[in-house]
Amino acid sequence: MKLKIFTLRLDPATGKFDDQELTEFQTDKDVIELSEHFLVHEKNPTLALVLRYRELPDGGRRPQDAGRKDWRAELDAAGKRIYDELRLWRGRKAKREGLPPYLILNNRELAELAMRRPDSLAKLREIDGIGEAKSQRWGEEMLAVLAKLAEGDMCRP
Repeated sequence: MKLKIFTLRLDPATGKFDDQELTEFQTDKDVIELSEHFLVHEKNPTLALVLRYRELPDGGRRPQDAGRKDWRAELDAAGKRIYDELRLWRGRKAKREGLPPYLILNNRELAELAMRRPDSLAKLREIDGIGEAKSQRWGEEMLAVLAKLAEGDMCRP
């Protein structure tokens, strides 16, 4: 596994971090873990991202790139409702934090959450792609969304 560090500066005009270089970098990589550090450098908000990754075989083609896999389609009715709610939470969180949504959770991770419905940080970390960094940063919120859905009886088909 390899490490790569990205430094994203806040664009004052848009209020967002420019992630174009990061997006291009990921085209032929499988990001295993992300660690995020926010700092202010020379009065400019800056986001430092440390990615742990591996190169993808076969020229970087991901299996889901051929026709883009629809993870939601594999879920039952209750799972789809959970997936949709988690997706809304991810979108709001990404907007507030100025991050692309896939850095918080990718669609496969959303589907795994909807299928497994973990109820603890330990169970959350059992999902491939949700490591220590994501569980520390957003784990409690993910679990709260799942618990709220279970309370509201949304988990019934």
